[in-house]
Amino acid sequence: MAGVKGKSGRKPDLKNTDAKNLDRRDRAERAQENNTGFEKIGKPPNRLDDFSKKLWTAIVDELDSKELLTKLDEPLLEEYVTQVSLSRMADESIRDIGVIYITEKGEPKKNPAVDVKNNAAKNIKAIGSSLGLDPISRAAVLSDSTTGDEDDLDETMSSFGVKT
Repeated sequence: MAGVKGKSGRKPDLKNTDAKNLDRRDRAERAQENNTGFEKIGKPPNRLDDFSKKLWTAIVDELDSKELLTKLDEPLLEEYVTQVSLSRMADESIRDIGVIYITEKGEPKKNPAVDVKNNAAKNIKAIGSSLGLDPISRAAVLSDSTTGDEDDLDETMSSFGVKT
């Protein structure tokens, strides 16, 4: 941050364990410790479509044993599965109509589903990272609790058409 004394220029030294900014593994360990005692995440809300409910259940089943999700995470998980569902709907539109279509006046026009797909992809990445659903954030969170089945979530997500 330019102009702020002591804040500009250099990146934090991650080797300094006394610093405020500990590395990712230490933050993940603290997060796991602080995650105990919360109510476990429940069943998917009825307002979700069938695909989103199945994805919700698969994610919860996979991460429940590692105690990574709590009831407090339900809104984030709901938004995540909704964004994945939107992305899939946009894919269908793009397959059916194409990326570009011709209007009644004969003019080429971009399919609005392309923007929906792009926005959903950005949201999926951001929310998924917050929930530990991408390889880097999951590796940080699971660094101390890996049981050898870390690839199972990747397989589960890919079966739903989600690339991790």
